[in-house]
Amino acid sequence: MSAATEMTAGQGVVAPSATYGRLMRLPGFRQLLISSLLTRTASQMWTVGLVLFALQRYHSPSVAGFSLFLLIFPGLLLSPVAGALLDRHGRKRLMTLDFTVAAVCLSVIVALAAANRLPVWGLYVVLVGGSLTSTLSLAGARSFFPLIVPRDLWDRGNAADSVCYGVANIAGPALAGVLIAVFGSEAALVGAAVGYVAGAGALQGVGEPAHSAEVSGRLLVEAWRGLRYVVTNRTLRWIAVGFSTLNVGWGIVIVSLPVVVFHLHGNAAVVGSMLALAGAAGVPAALIAGRIRTEGRERESISIFGAVMGLAILVLLVPSLAVIAIGVAIVGGADAASSVSAFSLRQRRTARAWFGRAFAVSMALNFSGVPIGSAIAGPVLGVSTTFAIVFAAGLTLAGSALVQLKIPAVAPPM
Repeated sequence: MSAATEMTAGQGVVAPSATYGRLMRLPGFRQLLISSLLTRTASQMWTVGLVLFALQRYHSPSVAGFSLFLLIFPGLLLSPVAGALLDRHGRKRLMTLDFTVAAVCLSVIVALAAANRLPVWGLYVVLVGGSLTSTLSLAGARSFFPLIVPRDLWDRGNAADSVCYGVANIAGPALAGVLIAVFGSEAALVGAAVGYVAGAGALQGVGEPAHSAEVSGRLLVEAWRGLRYVVTNRTLRWIAVGFSTLNVGWGIVIVSLPVVVFHLHGNAAVVGSMLALAGAAGVPAALIAGRIRTEGRERESISIFGAVMGLAILVLLVPSLAVIAIGVAIVGGADAASSVSAFSLRQRRTARAWFGRAFAVSMALNFSGVPIGSAIAGPVLGVSTTFAIVFAAGLTLAGSALVQLKIPAVAPPM
């Protein structure tokens, strides 16, 4: 008997089909999706715009890489506290706070740059300030989805969430590249600020899920409990180790790609277009992955697509902008498909009451590789561009292997 015709236990009611149409009719889901799309597009504009802004203004890959590190890493360090706040106080207010802080910091950077009063250390200070609240929206959005989406729709919900990332990866870099090419690097940062404000407005139409009854009044205690929950959960622990290793490679690629493109006589618009192409490839990949029930096969999916990403990174060694664009598109498609499985696996092996705390810590650990990779990209590129690309590919392959080898095939009792 198919899932669509099974009778719910003891009720004699036909279970509704798990379809994208049913998903989109869920209260608040579309508004959350719109807010996520706007703010993730803004985040992509900030990331790409920041790297190009630093390269053009300070003429230093090291400054560009370290700037990206400071934009991301300080917030990740505070992720246990952010998770406890999300489970304790709810998501909408705290996500709105982060979007507001981001818009203010972007505006400060633009204003100081326009007045020619932005030394490198000043840029670093503002980026740290913008980073401190960032995990509130990252973990807030990710933990919001499974709280308003029924379990049987999680794969499709995660696919829709990944499509948001894909569309943001198309629109964000493309808009940043075009704005920088036409108006200058500050224009991309202005566009990002506008996106954060619009996303905060869209979020106000989403209802706040019920808070966890297991959260005590002691914030630091709950932050510690969230960290301990992730570290002692073998699945979450090895997802973090595997993905952080993989993401160190991607962090190197983010800084290396503009260097490679500029060496081949491309410009900021070409860099943005390539990253947008990666997002475009991710949209159909995520939708297809969401239609396939992955339960019990998540490890294999993640590791296979991670290996594809690692091999595709090596295409950056080919001295052709067209070939590099194809390689970047393959990376984007593989990343989106693997993300659907990773999100579902994390949700299935995390107790519902721990979504905020566990997701904040888990996502921070997973994503920590990106700022680390960006920070070391300058010195690695100083050795040679070829070494940087091969090193990035090797780390990506190693991360995908760890997921397959270390994550248990069967979930332990919660």
